[in-house]
Amino acid sequence: MILLKNFTIYIILCIFLQLLLNEVKSQIFIKPDLRYGHTSTLIHKKLYILGGTINGNNSSPKEAFLYIDFSVPFNTNKVTWHNLSSKDSIVPSHHLATTLAVDNTMFLFGGVSLNSYETMASFYKFDTQSNLWKIQEINGVPGKQGITSIFDESTIYLFGGYPFTYNVNDMFIINSNNLSWKKANSTNSPFPRSQYGAVLLPNKFIIYMGGYNNGSIPLDQVYLYDTMNDFWIIKQTSGSIPSARYSFSSILGLDKQSVIIYGGQEDNKTIAKNPLYVLDINNFNWYIPKVTGKIPSSRTSHKAVLIGKYMSIIFGEGYNNESEDDLLLLDISNNNEYIWTSSFTPNNNIQSNQPTSTSSSPSKTNDIQQPNSQLNTKTNYTDVITSIIIGAIIDAILLIVGIFLLYKWYKNKKEQNNATLPNNVTLPNNAT
Repeated sequence: MILLKNFTIYIILCIFLQLLLNEVKSQIFIKPDLRYGHTSTLIHKKLYILGGTINGNNSSPKEAFLYIDFSVPFNTNKVTWHNLSSKDSIVPSHHLATTLAVDNTMFLFGGVSLNSYETMASFYKFDTQSNLWKIQEINGVPGKQGITSIFDESTIYLFGGYPFTYNVNDMFIINSNNLSWKKANSTNSPFPRSQYGAVLLPNKFIIYMGGYNNGSIPLDQVYLYDTMNDFWIIKQTSGSIPSARYSFSSILGLDKQSVIIYGGQEDNKTIAKNPLYVLDINNFNWYIPKVTGKIPSSRTSHKAVLIGKYMSIIFGEGYNNESEDDLLLLDISNNNEYIWTSSFTPNNNIQSNQPTSTSSSPSKTNDIQQPNSQLNTKTNYTDVITSIIIGAIIDAILLIVGIFLLYKWYKNKKEQNNATLPNNVTLPNNAT
């Protein structure tokens, strides 16, 4: 009976410790769901990926909130995903939102809830130090979907989007310090649109291009908003003009003289076959850059962020994540030849602290600093090694518990045998 009891306790302990080990592994070995319509935000060397939908059926990915550590080298086919998803999150499952970074805080604006019983607040903010969400009230600014937020110094720019049942072309300008807001001058502003491309240029102009309004919008014309003087300029483009498209990504080139766009969707839900173009912002001439490396499938509804010398493209629609990586890296350090690569290396030789454009982080969070020599020796296998160590410790605990229980069983068995001997039996002495 005692033996059965001991083994029952041992089995329970084994199950408990194994569940603990599985929980640890689940936080490290993650194969995230493919998604699109998400956001990506770079804050202090961490790329935060939030929201999105899967399979076109308004379902939320299992790990709806992730981040990738860009302070260490890694390979895109062995990315370490860190899961920040929580059942207690106040943010509903959603897609088509926009995010931006202000110091250590990520602001989430707009989007569409994937659940009919939950409604998105207009603004949320996430503290990356405490990992806590909070609803941020800004009265008078409606929630929108399909927009790109731009941040410059202490000012947030929110143009266009789809707030109701139609696209609009108003521009909300929000002070990030006191959250006061005003509307921009609308003279010569772009006609209503959503899912467009937008980039903050070094001269404090924001360029808007493409998008969707009852069809994809051509890129033979772009709009420049002067943030210093509050007026719009229309520019005609030339050269190898991309096909009309929406849901593409756009960033400022490392030379600060060009805008790079990738992917997107054309009419009839066709993903753009020629995904990569460059716009020279000196003469507004489009051209197709020379590219080497393994060419990936084109994508739409993805996100791109400039990190060091890489245009980092994350998730999207149009590829098979069983055969292609969720994260793409395009080395744009040489204007004469861009290179698709699967290896990320932090590099301080390439300065990336210029204003960038994606619907994610502002420029001051886009700079990846050169790690020191000790940090350079790290790889993204650190978490794997940690998991192995934890597993070894748990196995050692199981072994110790097992030995202890066997010892207790042996001791109890011996005591039982001694207790069952007759009182009148004299044990013989050892023979000499």
